[in-house]
Amino acid sequence: MRKKTILTMVLLLATVMLMPLSGCKNKKVIPVFTYEKNEDDTITITGLTDKGRADSKLTIPAQLDGSTVTAVAGEAFRDDYNVTEVVFEEGVKSIGDNVFLNCTMLQTIAFPQSLENVGTHVVTNTRWEKSRLESSNEIIVNNILLAVKENLTEYTVPENVVSIGSGVFYDNTVLEKITLNSRVEAIGNYAFSGCSSLTKLELPSSVKKIGYAAFNGCTKLELSVNSGVEEIGQDAFLDVEQLAYDGKLTGSPWGAKSIKE
Repeated sequence: MRKKTILTMVLLLATVMLMPLSGCKNKKVIPVFTYEKNEDDTITITGLTDKGRADSKLTIPAQLDGSTVTAVAGEAFRDDYNVTEVVFEEGVKSIGDNVFLNCTMLQTIAFPQSLENVGTHVVTNTRWEKSRLESSNEIIVNNILLAVKENLTEYTVPENVVSIGSGVFYDNTVLEKITLNSRVEAIGNYAFSGCSSLTKLELPSSVKKIGYAAFNGCTKLELSVNSGVEEIGQDAFLDVEQLAYDGKLTGSPWGAKSIKE
């Protein structure tokens, strides 16, 4: 009888010890992000779940579902009024248009060193953007110019900038003159679109890429594009007064009113 009692106690103790372990295995992890897997087996984050929308801090992971996260799609976190802090783990290379647009409470963003491409209006109308433009004329991340104060009539791009981000000067109707440094290699989509007062801008020989509609609506501007430019997007110079170009890229004048070869 005594042996039976001892055996029963041992079995009960073992059951109690195993219960937490069993519970851990069955614990459901609530997802924060929606995402899609690309053909190269990488991940693009496309949005937030209800759980993600409720979180005030978001950490963009290096991996999801066993694959590397390389991009955040446009609009992914737009109008998220709860988020106050975003931290990117290393690996993300591209952030699409309007990702943090109107995230009005967002005051801290830690971008990764791996970041290469940033879309239009990524940080527009956030506390993060506002605080930085209060103390500086511009916001630069990884040598990419992301934002510039809108009340400037003249602006000189800092020496450390290599890429003019998409839509940085979009619809800036007061800007009259801009000076690019000799290191700028890329001008993003819509970078100067709608800058109707812009009359003075010289493209340095370092420029290799000009994005879609980059100078669309710069109706007072006359531009000279060197033959070393390797890529020019559709409608890059739509309604530009005059374009000088002697290179071999097809598609000229890319919307310009006239072209001088």
